[in-house]
Amino acid sequence: MLGAEPIWIVLRLLHIVSGALWVGSAFLFVGFIGPSAAEVGPSAGPLLSVAVKKRKVAKVITWLGMTTVAAGWVLWFLNLRDRGGLGDWVGSSFGLGITIGAVLATATFFVGYYGVGKNIERMVDLGDAIAAAGGPPSAEQQAEMGRLGADLERFGKLDLVLLLLAITAMSTARYW
Repeated sequence: MLGAEPIWIVLRLLHIVSGALWVGSAFLFVGFIGPSAAEVGPSAGPLLSVAVKKRKVAKVITWLGMTTVAAGWVLWFLNLRDRGGLGDWVGSSFGLGITIGAVLATATFFVGYYGVGKNIERMVDLGDAIAAAGGPPSAEQQAEMGRLGADLERFGKLDLVLLLLAITAMSTARYW
């Protein structure tokens, strides 16, 4: 049976487990931790600094996304090979659903990496610099913090929508 080959099992395990962790951690941060930190304000800085700099949460989530997408694309190419070519694979309802999900997940990875991960690291660096200065933030620092917060909210919401669409496409592809 094709699906029982060890490479398929390993890749599916990597894809599904890292995907579940990616989606769950993105949901937790975008849905709860980010809005809570924004509501609390500067006093959330130390927690975010530890999470981002010491625990490397943005990098861990990035690696989960990268693992999910890479394993998914390898599975996609194995299906392409085994199904007789691009037309046969993407021409099938299942192949089309998986392909749409793969494209959405890949887009999500880049939105998360550049729009969320990099911006949270910039925000934490700025917050740490403001805290180290010991005084109130300058007007420029406040403006930059506001811009980063708005970008994080916008990209975070886009990230979650794309993740949910990717999951929906892939989890329902068998039934198209």
